[in-house]
Amino acid sequence: MAHDTFRTGTGVRRRSVLKVAGAAGVGTLAGCTGGGGDDGLTIGALQPLSGNFAPWGSVHQAGLEFAVDEVNDEGFLDQELTVESTDTESDAGGAATAFRRFVEEEDAVAITGPVSSDVGVRTAQLAEELEVPLMLHMAGTHRLHTKQSRHTFRLGSLPAPMDLQPQAELIEERDYQTVGAIVADYEWGRTVEDQIDEWFPDGIDLSVDVAPRGESNFRSYLRDMPEDLDLIVATGHPPGSISIHTQARELGLGHDLTTGAGLPPGVLYEALGGAAETFAHLHTPDVYGDAFADVAGRFAEDRGEQFTTHHGYGYIAGRVFAEAIDEADSTDPSDIASVVLESSHDTILAEPLQYNEWGEIDGVRSMLSTVHEGGPDFHSDGAFHLEQEYQSSLMNASMVEPLVPEER
Repeated sequence: MAHDTFRTGTGVRRRSVLKVAGAAGVGTLAGCTGGGGDDGLTIGALQPLSGNFAPWGSVHQAGLEFAVDEVNDEGFLDQELTVESTDTESDAGGAATAFRRFVEEEDAVAITGPVSSDVGVRTAQLAEELEVPLMLHMAGTHRLHTKQSRHTFRLGSLPAPMDLQPQAELIEERDYQTVGAIVADYEWGRTVEDQIDEWFPDGIDLSVDVAPRGESNFRSYLRDMPEDLDLIVATGHPPGSISIHTQARELGLGHDLTTGAGLPPGVLYEALGGAAETFAHLHTPDVYGDAFADVAGRFAEDRGEQFTTHHGYGYIAGRVFAEAIDEADSTDPSDIASVVLESSHDTILAEPLQYNEWGEIDGVRSMLSTVHEGGPDFHSDGAFHLEQEYQSSLMNASMVEPLVPEER
């Protein structure tokens, strides 16, 4: 089958070019096993459409559906591609049940959507068990992959080392001397705490406090921080990052920036207003590049809405899966996963999207951007735009150690 040409044994990657400008070639599907049928091909979307992560799920869903609409309009697959979505409410058990239903009853050829790490870990186990590709929206836990993973692909939320490296580089570039951090007392927060120790420059005045995961009042932690603070790192406390920034401003700390986790920029704009201009949104889609502007302009024209970084994650998932189906010349989910794993894909990221042997994202750049009032050039009617504070150096999958299988 066609996907076997990717198993070169040389480690050389073949380039898969996403048609982000809307031009497409014509391909056919061999339809080897699974997936295809009279009703077309299905991508399952495990979206948190209610609960705390609903803002993530809704924009990812919109980007995914836009990509699928474009694929169907371009016609390079000989079957219609559809999205079957369910609201997981960020419940790991419910998401696992829906994953199995998508595969066993809906013949889904690929799955995407999980945001929380708990859902990511549980569905990643199923992806490997059922040999169906899973592209996560977020889920940054280091427990995502084992050395035997071949069907689980990270996208929106990077593991802690890759989240902390650009912040360490920013500290060095701006010669920040005084840094405070608040991390949550659970796996992600403690992992970030460890990576702060690993990556942040020696010699800075660093204060790290641990707060409960459900904490909403951070004033006592902030009052204990030095008055001449340059930077607050809230990456390790995603649920509290907006409150940390707001309360720091209320206390008059006067630091340059607060860095957070992967919150959708629309959420930041609505929650923070003008204070979003000093909250650094961490993302990988290159919102300053021509490819992103092209897609975002088409989305605005078609949907009348602003296309953001988290729409971009859904869009990438839809396009990568569709073109992997085309290149594999197969609707067998395992064949599709092999193409995703072994190819390099031109997307709206700053670098081609590619993965190492167990599906960890490789060769990626992160950006730290603040959120400002007024629409971007590609959508002047939008409410806000991003302005870049920093772009990281190239980060590789070797930064992240996978689990041995028996550890998960």
